Amino acid sequence: MKAAVVPRYGSPDVIRVCDIAKPEPGADDVLIRVRATTVNRTDCGELRAHPIFMRLFYGFRRPRRMILGFDVAGDVEAVGRDVTAFKPGDRVFGMCPTRRPGAQADYVCIAETGPIAHMPAGLGFADAVVCEGAYYADASMRRANPQPGRKIMVYGASGAIGTAAVQLAKFYGAEVTAVVATKHLELAKSLGADRVIDYTASDFTKIGERFDFLFDAVGKLSFTRCRKLLKPDGVFGSTDMGPWGSTLLLVLWSALTRSGRVVVHLPRVSARAFVEFMRDRLAAGQFRAVIDRTYPLDAIADAYRYVETGQKTGIVVIAAPAADENTR
Repeated sequence: MKAAVVPRYGSPDVIRVCDIAKPEPGADDVLIRVRATTVNRTDCGELRAHPIFMRLFYGFRRPRRMILGFDVAGDVEAVGRDVTAFKPGDRVFGMCPTRRPGAQADYVCIAETGPIAHMPAGLGFADAVVCEGAYYADASMRRANPQPGRKIMVYGASGAIGTAAVQLAKFYGAEVTAVVATKHLELAKSLGADRVIDYTASDFTKIGERFDFLFDAVGKLSFTRCRKLLKPDGVFGSTDMGPWGSTLLLVLWSALTRSGRVVVHLPRVSARAFVEFMRDRLAAGQFRAVIDRTYPLDAIADAYRYVETGQKTGIVVIAAPAADENTR
């Protein structure tokens, strides 16, 4: 089978698309023919393993896993002898566990009890590789208690995490203000945002409104700049360390002082439960994929280069050629 192999840390130039042995499913494994996967910020971070302390998780001298890719959608080709929930021919989607090879290959094995589920009927494979960004967004949305009457601002509401945050916050019933660039105004409205602000046209921190939760979906804001946007008990949440690591330092300070004002939320819902949650949202039309570009596996290095520009909208898909009529 073909796979995008990462033999060492570095730029997208180190990725090699080559032939390797097809995985054999264990007794409780599901072998999936990959029809679509993604390249996202997490993949880029794992590729470069920067800052250096990230190698404590990924492998110090070289990557522990040489095939990346969290999101997956495809057909079940074979199952292990103990598998009962899936059978060959089933269309499935989900996330690849970080301790096993990822989905940037023709085939991947995932345990039956892992984060996979049957795809909703009629959904295209490319429209199903949405879980990774939504997993992180949902962690923050759940902790923000986004019930009716709660006001949430999503900064950077055009990326994989940001578009997911807007849709999930609306599903939970919150009032959502999305902050995006000019070209993404209509997108944010189409995702259900109650109010959309163009940060290139004016200073969004001076709108004279306060929020229960401000979610920085791209990790570029500082708490100091946004403090006046928060209610007295409002919380600032981010997906990253922030400028010069300022958010990480404030997260530690908030934990020590127990103020809870600055947070980086990690998922608390099991990955399997979350994939099942997303299956229901997709089936009900309460969540949709926002696809920026689609690349073949042979051009995956170009996909990484594009994602690293920080300019993508929604997700960047790696799709098998002509998998079926529903694959973009």
